[in-house]
Amino acid sequence: MSSSKKTPRKKRDSGSEASSSVVSPAAKKDSGQARDLYPEKNPLQSGQAGPSGKHERPGIFIKGARTHNLKNIDVNIPRNKLVVVTGVSGSGKSSLAFDTLYAEGHRRYVESMSAYIRQFLERIPKPDVDFIQGIAPAIAIEQKTISKNPRSTVGTVTEIYDYLRLLFARIGKTYSLDTGELVLKHTPEDVLYQIKLFDEGTKFYICFPFPHHKTEKLKERTLKEELQNLSKKGFFRIVRGEQLYDISAAEGDEAVLKLSKSEQKTLLVLADRLVLRHDDEAYQRIYEAVETAFRESDGYATVRVLGNRDYQFSDKLELNGIEYAEPTPQLFAFNSPVGACPTCQGFGRIPGVDEDAVIPNKALTIRDGAIVCWNSDKHSKNLRELIRIASQYKIPLDVPYSRLSKDVKKLIWEGASKDGFDGIRGFFKEIEREAQYKMHYRVLLSRYRGYTTCPDCHGARLCKEALIVRVGKKTIADIVQMTIGEVYEFFNTLEISRFDRDVAQTILNELERRLGYLVEVGLDYLTLNRPSQTLSGGESQRINLATSLGSSLVGSLYILDEPSIGLHQRDSARLIQILRKLRD
Repeated sequence: MSSSKKTPRKKRDSGSEASSSVVSPAAKKDSGQARDLYPEKNPLQSGQAGPSGKHERPGIFIKGARTHNLKNIDVNIPRNKLVVVTGVSGSGKSSLAFDTLYAEGHRRYVESMSAYIRQFLERIPKPDVDFIQGIAPAIAIEQKTISKNPRSTVGTVTEIYDYLRLLFARIGKTYSLDTGELVLKHTPEDVLYQIKLFDEGTKFYICFPFPHHKTEKLKERTLKEELQNLSKKGFFRIVRGEQLYDISAAEGDEAVLKLSKSEQKTLLVLADRLVLRHDDEAYQRIYEAVETAFRESDGYATVRVLGNRDYQFSDKLELNGIEYAEPTPQLFAFNSPVGACPTCQGFGRIPGVDEDAVIPNKALTIRDGAIVCWNSDKHSKNLRELIRIASQYKIPLDVPYSRLSKDVKKLIWEGASKDGFDGIRGFFKEIEREAQYKMHYRVLLSRYRGYTTCPDCHGARLCKEALIVRVGKKTIADIVQMTIGEVYEFFNTLEISRFDRDVAQTILNELERRLGYLVEVGLDYLTLNRPSQTLSGGESQRINLATSLGSSLVGSLYILDEPSIGLHQRDSARLIQILRKLRD
């Protein structure tokens, strides 16, 4: 006769070491065994009534997580809360947060896309877990360098530079390279506004330059052929001085046909002739005539007031015969061949002689040996040549190098060839020639090799056409050299016309919002042109956090790796406020 014993049900090992690292509202109510936290019925299958009496969305339920050193744990994480995963080193914090939660959230989001899109996205291995329910698309913000690309900057990774490019393309003002004058292009509205200033009854012509086309055989058309072509287009008169010629009559007028090439350039084609009346019908006629003139002449129009003067207009960015590039977003992109400086290819630096290696101690004077490559007996003749011409060019020999003027430094580096002084650059060019044949010259050259600021763009990375466009008296290069705090203040106090503000309001709002987030996370000391590969892990993480705030995503799962490490107490409090804003 066999006796039967009732065997007690064993509690499943839930990995007390790893599960104790999870601090959540659910964990505080129990002894720490994950299995006892959940009823037999899956809590995710029925919503629980919250304090308001409404059913709240269930949390994230992880069952049987075994990734790395996790020991088959079950975890319930509430949604829309700030949840801290904490514990001793090796307890499985990162395994739970990044290798389980983030990996599964990212994998499911990628799997929801088409096969074509998935081939371009990072594939993360499926975590070792029984199942996870209620997970949202996950975003991981880790403490690591954002990008190793030498072209990447704080401005590009935060997309602030992209908005700056749009802003300068929309409302940037171009200034002359030579005189600094504002370069304007005219629209039919501008021409009409000028004509409205004329007195009632003013007689004037609206004209455009006489065309000079070429035939299919690339031969220039004769004057008679051009007149015939204008007649076919519906133009009946040409203007010479204040005299009108009927085109049909001019075709047989020898006095007109025998005009020289230079005299033909003074001819104008009449688009319309008017006596000014200040009413809508007259304004509409003027507007249409100006549009016709711009269209037929590739952007040029002349308003000739009889007995007075000519008013020249162009719909191109042109001043004093120089045509300037139209501001476009590509013009301000140093990663584009359109906007990049042709000398440094958009890097801002070029390989060459390193000034810091040639003059390591800028507190020394020239006489005391500030230029170290000329301190040896073999090359001291170059220093003697500099001392010889010092009085002629007013070069102070007993003033620290750091206090010398830009003009004096330029003379020291570029030389004065007419007086037999080649300068530092000329000296190294000679060394480069000798280095082709002699090893010790190659060794000497290697001591002073390095990257120097581009002499053409001066580190701005952009072509000269982009560096003459300004918003609020500053170029885009001026703005990216400022700190984030200074840029934020600049845009908060920017004074522009009402028209420009209407055009750029959306861009300005986005700039102020993104800059504000960077200030809030304590990065107001960074400059926008700071290379991203020089940032610390904490700075990179806070930039990613600010970028996430700027994207305004909702319903996502954000996983942060020790966001407060290395922060001052003041910055930690600000960071918590940012995280709460991200949660809410």
